Amino acid sequence: MTEPEPARLLRDLVGEGRATIPQLLAARAARTPEAAFLLHRSRSWSYAQAWRESLRFAGFLEGSISESDRVASYLANAPEALWTWFGTLASGRVHVSINRAHRGLVLSDMLARSRAALLVTDRAAWPLLPELRDRGFRNILFIDEVPEAARSSELAVWSWDNVVSSGDGACRATDPAAAATVIFTSGTTGRSKAVRLPHNMYCRGGAHVAEAFGFRAEDVFHAWLPLAHIAGQLHITMSAIAAGASLALCKTFSRTRFWEEVAEARATVFAGLSNLLSMLLMEPERPGEARNSLRIGLIGNPPPALQAAFERRFGVTIRDTYGMTECEPLTLPAAGQPPGSCGRSGPDFEIAIHDSQDRPVHPGAIGRIVMRPRVPDVMMQAYEGDEEATVAAWRNLWFHTQDLGRLDEAGFLFFIERLKDSIRRGGENVSPAEVEQTLSLHPDVEACAVVGVADPLVGEEVKAAIVLKPAATVDAAGIRRFASSRMASFMVPR
Repeated sequence: MTEPEPARLLRDLVGEGRATIPQLLAARAARTPEAAFLLHRSRSWSYAQAWRESLRFAGFLEGSISESDRVASYLANAPEALWTWFGTLASGRVHVSINRAHRGLVLSDMLARSRAALLVTDRAAWPLLPELRDRGFRNILFIDEVPEAARSSELAVWSWDNVVSSGDGACRATDPAAAATVIFTSGTTGRSKAVRLPHNMYCRGGAHVAEAFGFRAEDVFHAWLPLAHIAGQLHITMSAIAAGASLALCKTFSRTRFWEEVAEARATVFAGLSNLLSMLLMEPERPGEARNSLRIGLIGNPPPALQAAFERRFGVTIRDTYGMTECEPLTLPAAGQPPGSCGRSGPDFEIAIHDSQDRPVHPGAIGRIVMRPRVPDVMMQAYEGDEEATVAAWRNLWFHTQDLGRLDEAGFLFFIERLKDSIRRGGENVSPAEVEQTLSLHPDVEACAVVGVADPLVGEEVKAAIVLKPAATVDAAGIRRFASSRMASFMVPR
């Protein structure tokens, strides 16, 4: 099969259209060693320094765990999250990303399914962690101060000083088809699925995004998207590396600090979902606000009127792309793209719309979005521990998304709505089953059902319908307090 183009950025850096994540980062560090890669608070790291930090972490792993062991990270956005990810992959191991917001039953389940021997986290996370040995962990590394309680545990405990003092590790040769990262994403009806992704998906996907959006070396990304998500990893980090651009890393999105952060970093690129545009448009107008440094926004599924209002007020071009953790990016911006469209299929994927009988529909008709890759190793390998779901997603030679859409005569895709029983709240996918499982632990709760309800700011809010036991005294505020201590804030019913 002739390889679809473009893969220009990837070929230019590594000499071919397939690569591993360490291979791409090492090639970028060799090409532009002094160029800024990461900006965080008052510090900066060049590409050469970023590669050195990654090799140090790989060296730490060589003396700490076995060659076949996995590494899990439970970290907010921080430089150490990047060095852990890159260093784990440079050592030839598999990295598991766990969202730092999770806690309680969901966190415990993800830790158990990670199959990792080492957990990298921070001091504040220690009280949230279950018995790690029961989850298969033997080692824990803190990026800051080690808690005394952790020192007295049965785990092997490390601090980031051990990483800093380690010698550089070797970058092990890995096949681009090999597993790189496992990301947890919400399931259709049950718990979150563990999606195993290959190196090549990240490298080709990042290069395609960088080319289609016109990213360049002088760009600075306002990088607030969580590094435990595919968007933070592929659309932001990998596309920046492909283009030789810089990341201005932020812990999270803040409506009140956004423009200050953009100005401080001289950011030119930002990303998020359409609710981000809504929140920024709610801010009072300021003189000269259209003279900001931003030039392009990668925004998922923006309504045409909202997109036009944002572009008109702030002078920033907004473009969309469609995909999911399992396969990114499925579409990319293209010339002639009509309002409301998320682009045409990218060079690595074929997209179609099927009816309920798996038959193709005519242009303009609404149906299920299905896809299949045109080249090897550009989408997930499996849902780990859920072979039935992996097989069910593939029917009649197509991968079936859980989304409805339509294709116009020119091949532009329009996203309509989601089919799966999950809630999309402010960029986070929420599994109703996982919320219900936690709420059912409350001693006053007899039964509960969780659904999503439309919200103009966050897309969907989490709503719980609860039947209390006889003589129960808990009220809605009590339920929220109970939930807040046992699940991520974005999962708590409002």
